[in-house]
Amino acid sequence: MVMNYGAITSYISSAALAPKPTVRQHFVMLLKSSRPPGWTFGPILYGIGVIYSGIIPNSIGALAISAFQIVTLSFPLCIIVFGINDIHDYKSDLLNPRKSVTSLEGTILPPAHHDFVRKAAIACSVGIIMVSMIPSFYITSGTKVEPSLQLNSPILSTAGLVALGWVYSAPPLRLKEIPIIDSISNGVIVWLSCFIGFSSARVLTGNLNWGLADIPAKGYILGLVTASVHALGAAADVEADIAAGQRTIATQIGEGDVH
Repeated sequence: MVMNYGAITSYISSAALAPKPTVRQHFVMLLKSSRPPGWTFGPILYGIGVIYSGIIPNSIGALAISAFQIVTLSFPLCIIVFGINDIHDYKSDLLNPRKSVTSLEGTILPPAHHDFVRKAAIACSVGIIMVSMIPSFYITSGTKVEPSLQLNSPILSTAGLVALGWVYSAPPLRLKEIPIIDSISNGVIVWLSCFIGFSSARVLTGNLNWGLADIPAKGYILGLVTASVHALGAAADVEADIAAGQRTIATQIGEGDVH
């Protein structure tokens, strides 16, 4: 049976407003909170990183591992980045005219769904980090390789990305409420996503003789541009953030100055 747009939005609304949500309704809101349009961001950045590495994995095993990593950087990563954000932004989202249960720009996640989304984010965090260990194990299986930062870079960068996804929105750090650091954090998230692709491609092909200087300047510029774009985007929520008592780069320097 084909559902029209009205039926879909009605179903999402009923799931959001359910006082005692069913498992299916929890999953509906989990999907909505993960921002499906954003599922492509992580995989694209991973791919950019692979291109920047100058070495494309070409064995079936290496390609399969890369595919697993790409999958974990889509929906699972978005549950962490966006789902945790929706949990801790609930009060300000209620005051934000851009946010609604059916909005593409974000959703208002009712408290009845918070625990389910939080547990899903924890499970995804574990899964993402476990998959990030595979490149290092793959290259060392049957071969003696000395431990190094380069060898473990996919694990370290992925763990850093996951951790940043949590502390950006969740207390006690809640980086999104520390002006300037909030924008820098977004730039670092993008850079790390790109670096995971770069480092994984190098590790999967056994090329461990590299340093941060080998990453093209475009990779760093991408992070800086993201930080700048975040500062502009923060201005769209400045009134809701002020009303909710939240501090961001926009509330700190004023909407006009951000533009």
